[in-house]
Amino acid sequence: MKKLIFIVVLLIWSLPSLAQNPISENLEINQLIDGTLLQPEGKNSKTLAIIIAGSGLTNRDGNQIAMKNNSLKQLAYFLEEESIASFRYDKRIFKLAKNQMIDESQIRFDDFVQDATDVVNYFKLYDGVKYGFDKFLLIGHSQGVLVAQLTSLKTAVEGLILLCDPAKPIDEVMISQISKQAPFLYKDLKESFDSIRKVGYVKEYNPLLKTVLREETQAFFQSWMKYNPTEIAQKITEPTLVIGGTTDIQVHSEDAKILAENFPNATYAIIENMNHVLKKVESIGLENQKSYNNPNLPLHNELKSEIEQFIQNFK
Repeated sequence: MKKLIFIVVLLIWSLPSLAQNPISENLEINQLIDGTLLQPEGKNSKTLAIIIAGSGLTNRDGNQIAMKNNSLKQLAYFLEEESIASFRYDKRIFKLAKNQMIDESQIRFDDFVQDATDVVNYFKLYDGVKYGFDKFLLIGHSQGVLVAQLTSLKTAVEGLILLCDPAKPIDEVMISQISKQAPFLYKDLKESFDSIRKVGYVKEYNPLLKTVLREETQAFFQSWMKYNPTEIAQKITEPTLVIGGTTDIQVHSEDAKILAENFPNATYAIIENMNHVLKKVESIGLENQKSYNNPNLPLHNELKSEIEQFIQNFK
């Protein structure tokens, strides 16, 4: 009898695994955009979520040089578990910097909007049509929220998920941050941004603001600050989910509520103890900072629950 049990157990363990694995495929959309298409094996997802990264030299996984948290990669794999395909891509400035071809003075915010639009249209109109997607979601994180908003006005999508972005123009956000951290720089920064907004540059400014107001980035700031997220929200009728976190040290959680209230068709959630990189941390101190470089820390479970509920209508 013991011998029979052993043989049965052996047979069970020798059977091929019935578990299905996601299908991961690297794609080049154009000369500036590379990314990863992640699909659920055997489930023929008709919905594609396009994940748009936040500010800085950010890659498809949500990482930067010396900062690896894998937040966007984890988001893609969570969507796959929910039978939703995703495409996440390196920002153009990441690829340009990697190839030592970046010229910051030539970068404009609208470049990022065009990149996201090109990604959607690739899967709608060109080589990507072979995948058979007929529903498209935009998922923007941080700076990528505004990119997603503007992209939805250029090419039709079925819905938006917006994570951790301020509800005010970027110059107002930065002036507010400076006023809290270094109040003596408030007036100088405001006057400098006023000049950039009006004429596109500022020549003389407090040298303590050089990291913010470098000549190479002034035109980019002008192209970014002209957009008011709440005003743009009023033009977007697609179903939208806006999410903020209470331990986000970069964006106030209440901005999610403010932004959502300006959409004709949006809901919002403020997640307790979720930080800017979508992880669960209970403080705004050292624990929070460490999470930016901890790829093993999972996404906040409540974030996944909110997204899971929202995407039911798109499966």
